[in-house]
Amino acid sequence: MSQRKPLSGFRKDDNGVLWISNYVSNAKLKVNYKVNALLHYEQSPFQQISIVDTVAFGRMLVLDGTPQVSTYDGFIYNEMISHIPIVTHPNPKKVAMIGGGDCGHAREAMKYEGIEQIDVVEIDERVTELCREWLTPADGKDQRLTMIHRDGFDWIKEQKGSYDVLMIDRPDPVGPGKKLFNQEFYQYVFDALSDDGIVVFQSGSPFYNQSILRRTVNNLRPLFPVCRTYLVFIPLFPCGMWSFTLASKKYDPLQADLSKLQHQDTKYITPEIFLASFSLPKYVQELFEEKA
Repeated sequence: MSQRKPLSGFRKDDNGVLWISNYVSNAKLKVNYKVNALLHYEQSPFQQISIVDTVAFGRMLVLDGTPQVSTYDGFIYNEMISHIPIVTHPNPKKVAMIGGGDCGHAREAMKYEGIEQIDVVEIDERVTELCREWLTPADGKDQRLTMIHRDGFDWIKEQKGSYDVLMIDRPDPVGPGKKLFNQEFYQYVFDALSDDGIVVFQSGSPFYNQSILRRTVNNLRPLFPVCRTYLVFIPLFPCGMWSFTLASKKYDPLQADLSKLQHQDTKYITPEIFLASFSLPKYVQELFEEKA
């Protein structure tokens, strides 16, 4: 058994109350989340994994001391990264996700009966197992779902014209995650899509990750005829506002058939939100007019 390392991101105040901190160096901002209980902690071969019960966000997955998703607001991220590309494509059969080991995106994709194959590529098997144990214990099984525990960069290189929709839930561009921001990765993604395929990337905060968002768009535009950024508000994340960038070989999300949107039991996305999310503030529009 590997030696347990000190918990990253956690601290106790003078009253003995446990907090977890999320520090954003670009914004010089720290957000503290009050913790009711530390439910689980381990060091996997890849990272520190914690499951905590928090006051404001319910149960939360924490990786290397950084909050990732919570039971109270996780539906927002999951709905917006999945429904928009799926609905934009007129008839998706095969979809895949890199990252998202909690399978939130996959659960949203399961709402579309026409989808025949749902693959989730997650490097750390323990993330998937612990999320199933602590965050989504009531999840049922879907025969269309396949878990693939591999490095997403290595996996995508082997895919050629395989998927109609890809969702890239990549981590921050540090350590091994840097590979998922390289120009060659975008080319591998393009090659992995079918002739009319669509991909969506999480592209960071449009406020304090502006260089990430700008570079994402600038890397995608030479490859795809359609490239559109859309915004979402996620309370868990510092500053709240977050971005996704969709790139398509053929279809424009602003022309999507919104009657297909499976929003009967969603909590965030509606046909109106689908379209409104593409209306960008002027300062975000201007990011794409600047040089990377």
